[in-house]
Amino acid sequence: MNVKEFENKVNIIKEEASKNILNHFNRINDKLFTFNNILIGGYFALSSVYDWVNLKLIMIPLLNLIFLIFLEYLLMQKSRKEASIDELGFDEFITFSETKENRSVLFSLCAIISTLCVFCYFVYLLF
Repeated sequence: MNVKEFENKVNIIKEEASKNILNHFNRINDKLFTFNNILIGGYFALSSVYDWVNLKLIMIPLLNLIFLIFLEYLLMQKSRKEASIDELGFDEFITFSETKENRSVLFSLCAIISTLCVFCYFVYLLF
């Protein structure tokens, strides 16, 4: 194996790793959607079981749901741009891919943290 073949293999591994990271975050986001929907039902149940729990608290998981939908929209826009790569100029695509990928990962991490906070507050209300 010469140096050129080795560099090609390294580049392929880098590309696959980048795709896998976004794929894993996409799967995590799907699970966050499901879990957040369960939390919405839990907040409704809490408000009907306990008189001291205000029904307005349902806004907490609903706001988180809106954030999750926004994140899915960002990921969809990123995929659309990548699908139309041949219509973008080289410099424009490089700029797009660098900023969108980092922003998507950051928003995915924020979605994990926000859903965890919604869950922790739900547990706090239980006790």
